[in-house]
Amino acid sequence: MQIRISDLMDECCPTDVTPGGEDRAMARRVHDSVMKKIGAPVQKPKRTAKKTLRTLLLVAAIAALMSTAAYAVSEYYMNLRRTDGPERGRWVELAADGTVLSEQKLVFPDAGMVLSFEGPQEIVSVPEFRCWYLPSETTFGFTDAEGWTSYLSDNGEGRSIPYVIGAGSVRPGNFRSVINGEVTLVKEDDWGGWHVTELTSDYTNCTQRWAYDRANYVLLFNAEKGWLVTVCGTDELETLEHIARELEIRDSGEPPYFSGDAYAEGIGMIDPGRG
Repeated sequence: MQIRISDLMDECCPTDVTPGGEDRAMARRVHDSVMKKIGAPVQKPKRTAKKTLRTLLLVAAIAALMSTAAYAVSEYYMNLRRTDGPERGRWVELAADGTVLSEQKLVFPDAGMVLSFEGPQEIVSVPEFRCWYLPSETTFGFTDAEGWTSYLSDNGEGRSIPYVIGAGSVRPGNFRSVINGEVTLVKEDDWGGWHVTELTSDYTNCTQRWAYDRANYVLLFNAEKGWLVTVCGTDELETLEHIARELEIRDSGEPPYFSGDAYAEGIGMIDPGRG
């Protein structure tokens, strides 16, 4: 077979080319075209060990990022937002097809801080606790034979509610919890797997009438399981922290009280006098 050099030159050296930088892809295409016309086998570029190693490292890095993202999504996050009040919200109940069955509007005129949570919706169980330190006798709540419970309180007398201890699961999504009064963040700490937030709240300027002038809060939040344990009351913050440090907390094996409910939105409050 005879091939004229001029035919090859028409493809290799077109007259309308603008000089530029090196183009490896074009050079490869021209080389392959010439080899095909003269009947020579086209050889594929060899993959070097160095390039293979880079590819493997890239795949490993992507896999690590994906596994990290999956782990992050599996945890829960607590958001604290200050507000000067009022805080408005709704309880919205939906049917299976999304139809609104009921809607209740609520207003919290003395809201000082709002808690909300992010994370998976599927919370398997709720926590329970038993106390190894209490500054006064419990006046409300029940324990089993070993002392385990999910709620205890001393309702005190007059303008005093020394402590209220409650344990449960958070509700991610469109659910908020209000703390009333002028709220001050005292400190944050980590106790093992629990993130601890300590707050104090002044009620003296509230528009509603409250039984006490001040309340304190210790919030223990478990980001892995989506659990929240609250110790609040009119006792000093140091006393409530002592109660919290002496709590023994475990998985109760019981599902959340809201498991399977149809509420798509809700708002409530964390307060010693909430009932």
